Amino acid sequence: MAGVKSVERALSILDAIGEQPGGLVDISVRVQLPTSTTSRLLGTLEAHGAVCRDARGVYRVGPSIVAMAGPAAGSDVREIARQHMTGLAVELGEAVALSVPSGDTTTTVVQVDAPKPVRAEDWTGTELPVHAGCIGLVTMAFWADEEIDDYLDKVLVQCNPKTVVRPSAIRKRVALLRNGKTFWTHGEFVDGLSSVAAPVLNELGRPVAALYTYGPTYRYPVPGKEGKGTAAWVANRLVAVAADISADLGFIEPDLVQHA
Repeated sequence: MAGVKSVERALSILDAIGEQPGGLVDISVRVQLPTSTTSRLLGTLEAHGAVCRDARGVYRVGPSIVAMAGPAAGSDVREIARQHMTGLAVELGEAVALSVPSGDTTTTVVQVDAPKPVRAEDWTGTELPVHAGCIGLVTMAFWADEEIDDYLDKVLVQCNPKTVVRPSAIRKRVALLRNGKTFWTHGEFVDGLSSVAAPVLNELGRPVAALYTYGPTYRYPVPGKEGKGTAAWVANRLVAVAADISADLGFIEPDLVQHA
C-alpha cells in the first residue's frame, strides 16, 4: 500500500505542476505534503524526465510526459497544429513551425516548409533558450513577473552577437507581447534568418506552444508597410492561425465568454 500511496502523491504533484509550475515550497503547500516528501518525489520524477527544474528552482512538466501525451488522438497540439500549418505555409510562402516550452528552453517539434526553391534549414528538434528571439519570448510573456526577474538575474547565453540579452530590452519585448503586439526578430539565433511568433493556448489559457514562421532575412518579410508578405500582414495571419489552433485545443476568448 505504501507504494500505491507514493504513486498517488506523485500524480498529485504532476497534476499541480501541470496546472501551475512552481517551486518546492509552493508545490508542497498546494499538494498538502511535507516539504521533505515533496522534494523526494520531485527528485524521482525529475530523474525520469516527468518534471524539469530550471535555474530558478521552478518545476514544470518534463519531456517524458510531453512525449507520452503526444500520441493521444485529439489532444496532441502537434497534430492539431499541423492541420493549420500546411495551408499557412503555402499562404505565407515560407516555413511555419511549432515549438513547445520546457523550463528555460523551447524546442521545435513540427516544421512545414513552403514550396520554395531555396528553403531555410529544418529546425525540428532544435532547442533554444527562451530569451533568444520571439519564439521563447511569447511563452515568457505568460510568466509571473517574479519568474522573469529571476530568469533575467542569470548570465544569459548569446547564441550569436545579435542575441538580445539586456534585461531592460527583454522586459520591453515582454510588455509588447502582453499588450497583444508582435515583433520580428532578425538573426538572433542564426544570422540571416528572420522570425515572428504567436502563442498557442490550451483550455486554461496557458501557453503550450509557439507558432512561428521564419525565412531568409533578405526576402522575408517583404519590405513595406502594407500588402501581402509584409511584416504586419504576416504577423496578423500568424496570430489568427495561432488563435484557431488555440480554439481547437479548447481555449475560449474571454470576450466570447462574456457575450455568449
